[in-house]
Amino acid sequence: MKNTTKVIMGFTMVFAVIVGLYSFTWAADSKVIKIGYTAPFTGAAAEFGTNGWRGIQLALDDVNKTGIKIKGQTYKIDIIRYDSVCTPVDGVANMRKLAMEDKVVAVLGDHCSSVCTAIAPLCDEYKTPGLTIECAADKVTKPGNEFYFRMRPSMSLIAPLAAPKIAKKFQPKKIGFLLVNDDYGHSFANSLKEEFTKLGVATAVEEAFERGNTDFMVYLTKIKDSKADMVLYVGTTPEGAMILKQAKELGITKNTAFIGSEEMGEMELLSLAGASVVEGTYGIALWGGVPAEFEKRVKDKFNAPMHYAIIFGYDALRLVAKAIESAQSLDSVKIKDAMKKTDYQGYQGHIKFENFDGFKNQGRYVPTIVQWSKGKRQVVEVK
Repeated sequence: MKNTTKVIMGFTMVFAVIVGLYSFTWAADSKVIKIGYTAPFTGAAAEFGTNGWRGIQLALDDVNKTGIKIKGQTYKIDIIRYDSVCTPVDGVANMRKLAMEDKVVAVLGDHCSSVCTAIAPLCDEYKTPGLTIECAADKVTKPGNEFYFRMRPSMSLIAPLAAPKIAKKFQPKKIGFLLVNDDYGHSFANSLKEEFTKLGVATAVEEAFERGNTDFMVYLTKIKDSKADMVLYVGTTPEGAMILKQAKELGITKNTAFIGSEEMGEMELLSLAGASVVEGTYGIALWGGVPAEFEKRVKDKFNAPMHYAIIFGYDALRLVAKAIESAQSLDSVKIKDAMKKTDYQGYQGHIKFENFDGFKNQGRYVPTIVQWSKGKRQVVEVK
């Protein structure tokens, strides 16, 4: 029995070493650039890390085809990634390990606002530039940190652009909010509530649920009783799918417009909820479409539908790679300085980092409203 245990332990150790070598394909090459990635690969928010990693892999393929030229030398990029489980404690541990042990020149991530807020100060502490893939809460970059960047607009930047479009199309008198109880959810609700109040639209009800929740009947019943003529909801795609399924069971979606956060304009919602459930619902999206060639690459490589985190992950790595080449250095401070000068047209839109209205290293562009119609994602034009 003891010998058997030793054999099993020995096999496990060998397997771990093999996995480590596979993960660090370029580690034996002196001309390698190590970039970190912290993201939720397990837990309720795993869809974000999974899709972000898909985009990063596509960008990695493109960058490493030719490599990055620095002072006559050609470098390849190696991604070192860790699971944050969408929790600040794990995200902080990841950031410390990436900066202190792995000695990366930059970090991509995270996807969860609470994690991004926790690791942003560490980027300054370690003088390692960080680029969030998608965190939406204002405080990620407001007041911000010198070494932390965000491509996409925060919720308070989206709200003034999205709310008038929504109000014009739906002309609501009373709205209800159903939100995940975290920084992202509250930022979504508070920002839009403020804008709708300015437009004379009252908030009838606001309900918050914990991440990973699957039973929304109590919240939806309160929303139904409030007679809100529009519902703004935010969470992960699985949460959104359950919200819509249960709202349909209660008969709310017949007369009440459901408009979701950016996750609710993704094909994953369609696959989880079904065409009949999502029919006629809407999402506030950060992309309208991508080139057919890019969508085909995603389908061929991963057999997966397009997702905004794929687009963001792709753009994030390409942007950092361009900054490294522009800096002509592996010095993290010089890479940070090059990122500040970014002027890049990505799949998600025009990316440029600015300091304004209390934000630092913040990008901004106009959101899109999409509708689900006959099993398809369609951009809604509101003039």
